[in-house]
Amino acid sequence: MKLPALQFYPGDWHKDQGVQALSLEERGAWFELLLMMHDSDERGVLLVNGKPMPEAVIARRLGLVNQTANQILTTLLEFGVASKRESDGAVFCRRMVKDEKLRLLRTEAGRKGGNPNLLNQKSKQKPTTVVKQKSTPSSSFTTSVNRERGTAKAAPPAPQTSGLEKHPNVGKKKGTALARPTLAEIEAYAESEHGAEARAEAAPFFDHFESNGWRVAGKTPMVNWQASFRNWLRRRPQFAPAATTGRAGAGPAATPTRARSAPKPNDPKRYS
Repeated sequence: MKLPALQFYPGDWHKDQGVQALSLEERGAWFELLLMMHDSDERGVLLVNGKPMPEAVIARRLGLVNQTANQILTTLLEFGVASKRESDGAVFCRRMVKDEKLRLLRTEAGRKGGNPNLLNQKSKQKPTTVVKQKSTPSSSFTTSVNRERGTAKAAPPAPQTSGLEKHPNVGKKKGTALARPTLAEIEAYAESEHGAEARAEAAPFFDHFESNGWRVAGKTPMVNWQASFRNWLRRRPQFAPAATTGRAGAGPAATPTRARSAPKPNDPKRYS
């Protein structure tokens, strides 16, 4: 597979003593050889159709005469910049061959799970890394189960009713809206709790609070109309004179006396 890029490290190039000992021409020739090795069938080795590249072909590729090209190759080998393979005499770059071997090793390891140790195992052997993981329920399922268990354990027993009827306003929060009573309910409550005389106060009580939206002192919403009715009866004596004035059986209302001015004196000199 042809790689589109060359892995090149400028820092290593400048730190290599053998490379820095070369002349500018020799360094340029070595870099051209590196590009040839990168495109070779065996990356890092100078080959042509799987065989070592002849020196004449190297000289032609570099654009040099054979003598100059041979001198450059000799210098590269002497300074340890390039190497020659003993098996076939092919010129190669040690760093490029090492990087290519590492790349192939990582590629093969990635196909088998990413562990390089798997390359040394036979097909009949079991993998060394065995993942033992127990399936765990999801967090939402666990939360719902715990909530159901906690509700079953923490549920209090149902309260026993004593059979007594609760007051209609018991259990209401302070400041909640009042269910407005009817005139018949007020009359029934007044007669049963305070006698027949209190029944006559049911209508004035109903008309007064019905007109202001059942608000105490015209501002605060009424919470308990029974308590307000009892307060109405306690304050009845304060309004008794004003309430009985002009009622049937109490006699006609007294006409207020109007102040009269004193008679004017007949003084003939008054207009002189």
